[in-house]
Amino acid sequence: MHLDRVVEDLQIGDSVEAFEEDWDEARAGAPEGTPSFLEPEAVREASEIARIPEVFLGDIVAAAEEIGRKPAASALAWHAYWWMHETDDFSFERVRSWPRLVDPLGETGALLYLISLIAGHGKMRAIHRRHEIPDQVVADTLSQIELYLRTTSEVQGFPEVLPYLVAWLMNHYRGEIYRLARLQFQFRDSHYRIRVFRSSETGQVVALSEDGVRYRPDGQILRDVDDPGGSWEAQLSVEDGVAAGNPIVPEGRALPDQITLPLDEWKQELAPGDPVLAIHIPGGESMDYDQCGAAFEQALEFFPRHFPNYDFSAFTCASWILDTAIQELAPSQSNMVRFQREVYLFPVGLREDSLYSGLFGGIMRYGGARPEPPEDLSKAPRDTSLQRAYLDAMEGQGVVSAAGGCFLLPEDVDWGSQVYLSQPPIVV
Repeated sequence: MHLDRVVEDLQIGDSVEAFEEDWDEARAGAPEGTPSFLEPEAVREASEIARIPEVFLGDIVAAAEEIGRKPAASALAWHAYWWMHETDDFSFERVRSWPRLVDPLGETGALLYLISLIAGHGKMRAIHRRHEIPDQVVADTLSQIELYLRTTSEVQGFPEVLPYLVAWLMNHYRGEIYRLARLQFQFRDSHYRIRVFRSSETGQVVALSEDGVRYRPDGQILRDVDDPGGSWEAQLSVEDGVAAGNPIVPEGRALPDQITLPLDEWKQELAPGDPVLAIHIPGGESMDYDQCGAAFEQALEFFPRHFPNYDFSAFTCASWILDTAIQELAPSQSNMVRFQREVYLFPVGLREDSLYSGLFGGIMRYGGARPEPPEDLSKAPRDTSLQRAYLDAMEGQGVVSAAGGCFLLPEDVDWGSQVYLSQPPIVV
């Protein structure tokens, strides 16, 4: 079926560019008639493998049957399946650009991309078999799908996995991410503008800013194009046996004065481009402090055992959960505050509204429009203690976001000891 006919029938002409590349190639491999993965038994099997609860199965099967009866929807479902599972030229950005299909297809369209996603379980299972991934780890990892279905159905009355969520879940089907205890760990290369060194004599860890990063007077990355004044630019030189640059203290701020580290005494542990395990904190439950610690401990056993060729340099993360303003808003024994104190924080240039977005956005906002505080803050939700503390602060002196990134080196996993905060202060 020609793409022009598909976008006309589905009334998604504004999104033609999201599908036109490789459309003909995908159609060349399309089966005659309805793709087999839309058949009820195939959908049930794929749903069972995806650990989708029975409560959603009827809706998913009914949606697949309805899609199969509409040639344009069936053609689009095949293209989504082909693009996610049959091509080596997969692009997360492409999937995120796909349009929502609720308007042209109703609740059926809300599940089209999900059905195409879970149909690719064959390759996922092959990866799991090859690496001998335990069934419980697979089940815990795929529980993200149930979380998305439950959350969206609670919000709008029917389950939907939006395109940007489908793109994220492709990590699960490509064997790129695994959940252990409370955290997810994803294979990534570090893209943060820091370098990390360890003293061979004392074991102390020091992070230096990459060259050319501009900071505010408080040591946070300057996001604004217009310099409000007082900003400064980091410099880094690694040559002639010495690393010289601006340090970042474990509390998450860069210092304007430089230090020098002799490389015969300091070993580089992390640099941009190094392989890492990126940390993600799935929603749906408390960010239990002990379970987070258990996740790191399990990761130190799981990845060397099942992926022995993946030599990662660090655990890394960037999230609103690492906004150090939380330490001013939440009790010292809260899960988020205790987590922040176990890792080495560094600035990533958080948006001013990142904390509000994280606290009030919810899953329906992820990847889409960011929620904005109402002019009258008294109308904002106050369902959690952190929401209430944030709004109280905004009504007073306001909230200044800081840090937002962290790393934890494998050798330093000693949950509860606050390894980096226990180090001697950096002397400049």
